[in-house]
Amino acid sequence: MDKLKLDKLIVVEGKYDKIHLENIIDADIIAVGGFSVFKDGKLKNTLKQLSRDRGVLILTDSDTAGYKIRIYLSKLLSGSEIINVFLPSFSGKEKRKKEYSCEGFLGVEGIDSSIITEALKKYSTNNTIRNEITVSELYRLGYTGCDGAKAKKNELLKYLGVQSNISNKFLLRILNDRYTLKQFEQLNLK
Repeated sequence: MDKLKLDKLIVVEGKYDKIHLENIIDADIIAVGGFSVFKDGKLKNTLKQLSRDRGVLILTDSDTAGYKIRIYLSKLLSGSEIINVFLPSFSGKEKRKKEYSCEGFLGVEGIDSSIITEALKKYSTNNTIRNEITVSELYRLGYTGCDGAKAKKNELLKYLGVQSNISNKFLLRILNDRYTLKQFEQLNLK
């Protein structure tokens, strides 16, 4: 199988995430060591320099820790082209671990290669990200700013397979990455 080639820097949480990605993509990948990135000045400078030159794809686990690292990296690397890649949340345990994670989700290392490849392949070309779905559209469709919006938004987040504590800004990134406005309007949520 040919590896997917990406010019942008890929940033992941841990070394096992990096090893998993190295088997399926041809790109420069940096593992930030989880929360270690908060204190590692040398690593932060390296990330800033490389992302400024080439742009960066941030690919963290779909748990609360991954979300916090993603937010931190997005702020740290502001001014660079940042693309947040979101993977669905899957319950499970990595093969190398004895126990489930605190939240019970697989990390990047445990996600099937085909799912990761599908999420990344659009960035191997000059495809542009759509921005058809806006906060106004979320409001119009009842996901924010009205009675029942919180429950409806939580239902959508569950359907998308992402954690329930994400901001509308990150929700819009996920939606615009996966759907056109018409496709989003036609989602059949239970």
